[in-house]
Amino acid sequence: MEESFFSADGHVIEPPDLWTSRIDPQFRERAPRLETLPDGDYYFLNGRKSTPLMGLEGSMMNEKIEGHIDALRPHRFEEARRGAWEPSARLADQDLDNLRAEVIYPGVGLGFFALNDAAFQRAVFRAYNDWLIDFCRFSPNRLLGAGLLTVKGPIEWAIEEARRVAKSGLRSVSIQATVPERPYGRSETYEPLWAALQDLGLPVAIHTGTGVDLGKSMAELGPGMFVLENKIIVMMRAVGELIWSGIPQRYPKLRFVLVEGGIGWIASLLRFMDHWWEDHHRWMEPKLDEPPSAYFHRQFWATFEDDRPGLLTRELLNVDHLMWGADYPHTEGTFPNSRAQVAKDFKGIPVAEVLKMVSVNGAKLYGVA
Repeated sequence: MEESFFSADGHVIEPPDLWTSRIDPQFRERAPRLETLPDGDYYFLNGRKSTPLMGLEGSMMNEKIEGHIDALRPHRFEEARRGAWEPSARLADQDLDNLRAEVIYPGVGLGFFALNDAAFQRAVFRAYNDWLIDFCRFSPNRLLGAGLLTVKGPIEWAIEEARRVAKSGLRSVSIQATVPERPYGRSETYEPLWAALQDLGLPVAIHTGTGVDLGKSMAELGPGMFVLENKIIVMMRAVGELIWSGIPQRYPKLRFVLVEGGIGWIASLLRFMDHWWEDHHRWMEPKLDEPPSAYFHRQFWATFEDDRPGLLTRELLNVDHLMWGADYPHTEGTFPNSRAQVAKDFKGIPVAEVLKMVSVNGAKLYGVA
């Protein structure tokens, strides 16, 4: 198959001076900053060392390409591929990996959704969004940024930033997967935000790793359970909360994108939710007029990388809303072997469906010709 790919999930590695040079001056002393330690380079925030190691953000990718990941040796920022923060190098890597365009999410910045100081989080996100706007302007039809929104302070802050990044050319916005202290489904606070996002028409991303404190989660759960918690369990919770709360029903043009959680678990979750709805929807509140799966099929998109089991359940989902992603520059991604990985994972699937998932669906959702 010669068709170029559309990656619905890509990342950056934030430059060392991104926040120290761009954040509101009143927060500069607290701004995230890169520091070099004997066991690797880390971002520090409020005096706390970030997790994971810089290697997981990109420099281990080169080791994976060579055939062996050495997670225990020190990894440094300068080891990562320049395409992770330099747009011209990013386009070269897209060409190498057969990509026509990429949706861009943060690197270490995903962990900053756990910040509890809403004003500080707002400043951190705004500085990142300013940098991302500049990054994507280099090639606006190939670098499709997702702006970060804080939903912990006054909801007007999120609305204001969503409008600003949309006007600046970013193609999406990203909110945290769940907000335990103020759940999406249990607070009317968010209603003006849903209405504003529906009016803007931007896809609303729910990315893995944004529902919990990543550092705390890694320390408490260990690496294996940490991955399951952040990539699947949190995403299940997000889907359930959004649908059962009636948000898609009240805002039928709102579009959500589940990013980097895979798709193999979705069919089972939807069937479970539908079964419960069939028996109990007459008394449940808020009342859903249709089965949960109907809202998912209409208003949710989902990305995946290496997910053969998920592809085998595609007939239970909406194949027009499934989008492959390379997850560059992370080690679980497919760079620079995306052609081979796609050929392996999609073996036996009709070409027309493959083209939808690896190229057409993403381009259509994000308005790329």
